[in-house]
Amino acid sequence: MKVVVQKFGGTCVESEDRQLLAAERIMEARDRGLHPVAVISAMGRQGQPYSTVELVSTVRRIHPRIQPRELDLLMSCGEIISTVAMAHLLRSKGYETTAFSGGQAGLITDEYYGHAHIVRLEPTPLLRALQDGSIVFVAGFQGNTEHHQITTLGAGGSDYTAVALTHVIEETPRLPFGEELDVETLEIFKGVDGIMTANPDSVDGETSGQPQTIGSLTYDECVAMSRLGAEVLQEQAAQMARKYKIPIVVRNFQDPDSPRSEIGVAAEYAGDERAAAIVDQKNLLVFDLDSDNRRLSLQIAERLDRERLTYYQVGAEQARFRFAVRPLKYRDVLDIVRRILAARGTPAEINSGDFALVSVVGEALRQRLDAWAERAERVLTDVGIEIHGTARDDISLSYLVRETRRMQAVSCLHRSLVL
Repeated sequence: MKVVVQKFGGTCVESEDRQLLAAERIMEARDRGLHPVAVISAMGRQGQPYSTVELVSTVRRIHPRIQPRELDLLMSCGEIISTVAMAHLLRSKGYETTAFSGGQAGLITDEYYGHAHIVRLEPTPLLRALQDGSIVFVAGFQGNTEHHQITTLGAGGSDYTAVALTHVIEETPRLPFGEELDVETLEIFKGVDGIMTANPDSVDGETSGQPQTIGSLTYDECVAMSRLGAEVLQEQAAQMARKYKIPIVVRNFQDPDSPRSEIGVAAEYAGDERAAAIVDQKNLLVFDLDSDNRRLSLQIAERLDRERLTYYQVGAEQARFRFAVRPLKYRDVLDIVRRILAARGTPAEINSGDFALVSVVGEALRQRLDAWAERAERVLTDVGIEIHGTARDDISLSYLVRETRRMQAVSCLHRSLVL
C-alpha cells in the first residue's frame, strides 16, 4: 500500500468552491493508486466564521484573558469542523472516509498549551482505517496530552501534523494486518505557486522584479526561512522534516500544473552567486537593555526559549542586548523581562518602536557571510536605509530596519541579490 500525506491550508478549504478543488487533488491521488491521508487546516482567515481568529474572538469579546487549556480547546474546533466537512464531501462522492481529531489520529503532545510539541505518535486507529480502504482525514494543528487534554501546536501547526504523520507512516513497515506500507513525498497545498523568492506583498514589482517560485530548497534553507518569518512551513515542522529527511513538495491546490517547490535532500547548492530568497517580518517591537551584564541577557534568552516565545536577537552598537518580538507576544515578553529585572534590581530602559526584520537567505551565503554582508549593507546604504541591528546564522543575514523602509529594503535586496 502506497500512502501520501496531503496537507491543505486554510485558504484551500475556506469556501465550497475551494473545498471542491481540494477534493479534486485528493481524488487525483486516489486515481494514481495512492491512499491519501489528508491533514486539514481551519477554514480561511480572519473575517470568516470558522477561522481560528474568529472562534477566539467570540470569547475575547467577553474578556481578553482566557485560560490556556480552554483556549486550546476552543482553537481546536476550527480544524475539526473543516476536517469533518471535507470527509463528508468525499463521502458524498462515493468514497469511504474516516475523520480523526489530532488526538484520535495518535498525536501525543506535552502539556504546553498553545505551543505544544509532539512527543510520540500512536497511529494504530489511523492505520486500521487505511487498511479498511478509507481516505483518512486528520484535523491539523492539534493533539492530546497523556491525560487526554487537547493541545494546539502553535501557528502553522497543521504543517507539523503533516510532517509527523509522514514520519510515523514511513517508520511503519507494515499495516496492522500485515500489508507492506510505503509513503510518498509529502504534499503541502497552498493558494500560491510553491515558495517564492520574496513575499509578493512586500515588493514593488516594477523596481525589484516579480518574485519567482523557488524550484528547490535544501532543508537548511527551509528551516532558516521559516524561522525568519516566511510562510514556508512552521519552523517546528521544518526542523522535523530536516531531522528525518522527509521530502516535501509545496503546490498550488488550484492548478496541478503550476510551478512547485521541492524541499529535501535532493536539493543541492548549484554554486551560483544568487541568494535563495529575501524574507521579511513586519511591525516588530524592539527591547533595548542597556546593561553589560552577560548573565542577565542569558537569563532572559533562556526564559524566552523555555516559554517558546519567538524573538530575534540583533546586535547593535547603541544597545548591549537588543531583541525584537512580534506584537502578538509583546506583553508576554514584557512581563518576563520586567520580572527578571526586578528580581535583580537592575535598571534598564525598555524601548519599543515600529521596526521590521529583513533577511537574506541561501546556501550561497554559507562560509561567506562577511562578503555577503558587505554586499547587502552596500545595497541598503546606497538607498539611505539605516540599519538598526544585525544578526547572522550559517546561511542567513538579517537587518533590523524601520517598518516604513521595509518594502524598499526587500525590493532592493531582492533585485540585487536574488534575481
